[in-house]
Formats: sequence, C-alpha cells, structure tokens
Amino acid sequence: MLRAYLTRRSASVSAALCLALGVACHSGDDDATPSGSSGAPANGGTSSGSGGTESGSGGSSTGGSSATGGSSTGGSSATGGSSTGGSSTGGSATGGSSTAGGSATGGSSTSGGSATGGTSTGGTGAGVFATGGSAGTSTSGGSGGANSAGTSGATGGSAGTGADPCDTALFCDDFESYTSALNGKWTLRTTSGAVALDQTQHVSGAQSVKFTTQAGSKATALMRIADASIFPVPGNVLYGRMLFRVESQPTQSVHWTMIAGLGVVPGQTYHSEYRYGGQMPITQNNTFAGSQLMANYETPDWYADKSTPGSDCWRHSSARVLPSAKWTCVEWKFDGANNGMQMWLDGAPADDLTIMGHGDGCVNAANDFTWTAPTFASIDLGWESYQQDDARTAYIDDVVLSTTKIGCP
Repeated sequence: MLRAYLTRRSASVSAALCLALGVACHSGDDDATPSGSSGAPANGGTSSGSGGTESGSGGSSTGGSSATGGSSTGGSSATGGSSTGGSSTGGSATGGSSTAGGSATGGSSTSGGSATGGTSTGGTGAGVFATGGSAGTSTSGGSGGANSAGTSGATGGSAGTGADPCDTALFCDDFESYTSALNGKWTLRTTSGAVALDQTQHVSGAQSVKFTTQAGSKATALMRIADASIFPVPGNVLYGRMLFRVESQPTQSVHWTMIAGLGVVPGQTYHSEYRYGGQMPITQNNTFAGSQLMANYETPDWYADKSTPGSDCWRHSSARVLPSAKWTCVEWKFDGANNGMQMWLDGAPADDLTIMGHGDGCVNAANDFTWTAPTFASIDLGWESYQQDDARTAYIDDVVLSTTKIGCP
C-alpha cells in the first residue's frame, strides 16, 4: 500500500455488443443506460460489447525520505542528497554530527525524493536506522490523500529512489485506514457483484480492495470517486495509477471495463465516458493468454434519448493482454483538452491503446466519430462485464489521481 509520509523535527520515519455475421446487439446495465458493443478487432476476430454506465488515495512512495540533520554511528551527515528520477526538495542533510551508538534521525523530504542522509557504518541511507540495524519502516497512510514515506536504506545500503507522488497528487489511497469497508470519498456500484477490503492480496501495507462478480450476462463491481475536492480537474487532463490484479479472464468474447471516466460533454447536456478494459480472447502458441485490452468510448444517454449522439466506439490493442493472477501497475491519462487517452503498463507505454481524436470504429456512429471528452466528474475502478461471463475476482491497491504522470512504485 501507499505508505504514510511523516515529517518530524528531530526524528522521522521516512446488451452489450455481439458481433456475429456482422450483426450487433447490446445489453443494459444497472443504471438503466445500456450500451452497445465494441466491434471487430484489427486482427479480424469477432467482438462484443461495451455496457453502459450511469449518466451520472495516502499512496506509498518508492523512495526513502531524505535526512535533514540526523547522523548515524561513525558517520557524518550528508549534504544535498538527491534521488534517482527526481531530487528531493528541502530534504538535503544539513548538519548533525555522528554519535557513537546513536541512531540516525533524518527529517523527511517535502517532495518524497530520496536523499543520502547521515551515513551509516558500511553505507548510506535515509530515515531511521540503528548502527548495524535495519531501516526504519514506513507507516500506513489514511484514505483521501494521506502521504506515506518509503522505507529507508539499511546499514550498508542506500535509500530508495523516486519522489512520493502523493506530495503533489489530487488524491491518494493505499486503503490502510479503513477498518471494515470503504467510505469517505468512495461510493460503491454493484450489480451481481461485491466490493470489500481484503487482506489476502496487497502490494504494500496489509490490505487492498477486492472486486467479485457473479456469473451472468451483466455484472458490476466498481468503486467510484466523484469528490468536489478532485473534480473538475485543472485543464480537464487527469492522470491515474493503480495496482491491478485479476485472477482469471474471459476465454470467450466478453467486453469488460476496469477504468472509466464520466462527465457531461462541454457545452452539451449529455454524458460521455472514456474507458479502458478488454474484450477478445487471445491465444498464443495454442494457449489462452488473456483478454485483449481495448480503449472504449461511450455516450450512455443515447440509449434512453435518441436525440443525443450514439457511439460505442473502440480501439483494440495489438493482442496486448494483462497477466492473470499477477499484480500490474496500470497508468492512464484522460486528456480532455485534446480528446485523447493513453495507457502505460508497468511503466512502459501501451501505444496501441493511445487515442487522439477517434478510434478504429463505432457501433452506433461513423467509424471516425470524434471521442469528444466530457468534463471529467468521476472515476470508476474495478470490474464490470457486459455479456455472459463466469464469476470474476480482481484486486486494486495504491490508487493515485494527479495532474501529472505518476509512475509505478
């Protein structure tokens, strides 16, 4: 989980579409705004559908904190330590003499960047550690933006690298502050599904959020954030990151969503939605590899009001899939200013899922229909499927929303 970031003066611890013979069909959803499908992929396979949606986090850093005045046994304090990929601001070590047998008590960096604080016997490290002992551990952050510091380097090792994204983020949640259920800025959307805290799977800390759906033709298990402290986003450009894990994936054509950004189209009265998920089964070397990832655009109000634009547009990836039963760092950018979308997986760009203006085709509009972005007012995360499917289980941890790219822990 994202770890809490603490600063102290003297001591710190750093329906849906079915494409068969060229005929499309769709199914509805729990918000009474059904969606159509997301058509055929580039590789010529059949595909089916996207479902509609209603019309409507303290993350952990990967770097240790810089030392600000602490020293370790036998060593002098370092000055001006910097992190790889982002220097700490205000976190350089500025004094403090070594004391035999004393522990280092470096202050934390204001930006989360790691620094080489007081030197310890055998190596450098930031944060709290005793001579010959292990690094100080991070403390868990609360929901709704509590920051957390990375662990410091142990004696003989250096501090972690990178800035804490929660220092400048709109929202961070490592899900460590909840005792029984999600609350605060999160609301739950479930139909034939459930959302709960879980201690069996997590990336950091001790728990994550578990999403389960039952077998059936339509299932929703999503958590939504639509807080006025976050939305609207400056410039209508929103970056997000989550650690995502799905235990199994559909072996048949089932459109599913894991990320969705919804809002009203500027100057209009109807909603549009940017989504990332998947649809088509992919086989590699005669073995099922996963569900092909896909970008999807929807105007859900059309299903109830045909005076608004229809869409249900798609871009299929080039046989790109998520691994099953393994954590993946998923990042995205919803670029409302340029009607664009981007995705990164484990830090690497997924260029085949980039949208600039429009995708490859649409069910209820021309293939070059513009994916006009909404003024983003909410983000849904979890699992939602729109055709007949088996039961599914997924997990999410370490969520960050920001106005700049975040990076992976």
